[in-house]
Amino acid sequence: MDPQNPLNNPEPDANASVLPDPSAMPSGAPKKKSANTLIFIIIGVVGGILAILLIVLILTSNKNAAAKKQALDAQYASGLATGKTEQKAASDKQALIDQSKSVVVYSAPSELGSFQVPIPKLWSFSITPKPDDGTFNGLADPQYVDITSELHKFSIDLKKSDYEKEVKSLDDEAKKSGGKIVASDATVSGIKGRRYKGVFDDKTGGKAEIVIIPYREKIMLFRTDDPDTYSATFNSLLDGTKLVP
Repeated sequence: MDPQNPLNNPEPDANASVLPDPSAMPSGAPKKKSANTLIFIIIGVVGGILAILLIVLILTSNKNAAAKKQALDAQYASGLATGKTEQKAASDKQALIDQSKSVVVYSAPSELGSFQVPIPKLWSFSITPKPDDGTFNGLADPQYVDITSELHKFSIDLKKSDYEKEVKSLDDEAKKSGGKIVASDATVSGIKGRRYKGVFDDKTGGKAEIVIIPYREKIMLFRTDDPDTYSATFNSLLDGTKLVP
């Protein structure tokens, strides 16, 4: 073959495809960041956040449940204590009512007016009659009477005094008290008098309930120094009192 013959050495076609030189190609495939990897990362982060939120929610729920249980337990304990207190108060009140029904009757001598006053059997009764001047003092308390004390559950005082003056003095005291002492009408054994109930000692807050009755040119003063507890008993004893005009 003649190398000079143009038919044997055709010129290269400019439009013909030229294969790349294998030596010029990179030795490995190109490295590309996978979209799937990014998705997995996002899912992992979101899952981690959800897991943390779930843990926080569980801990908060457990804390709220514990606090709620503690509050319910405290409420139950408070209700139980209140129930026991109310039950005891009702029991004590019933005991006082029963005591006021089971009584012995004290009958004063004729020199003092022959009046009769019921006293609970379970109480002690101390009397200081003074027939010579027509006065009388009686003190009654559960268990025993402390004659050195000025405070008693029930007391009777028959003394020489002007009823109108005594009532005016007590009415004035009630008006000045600003509502701490309440005055009202009262009746004992058909004799009309006055009742005063409230705080008689501002310093100590001491309460009393007093009923004053005119009796044979004297006054008879009934009193309890514990009206919060013994008012019902006090009035029951007054209901059973008999005065001879």
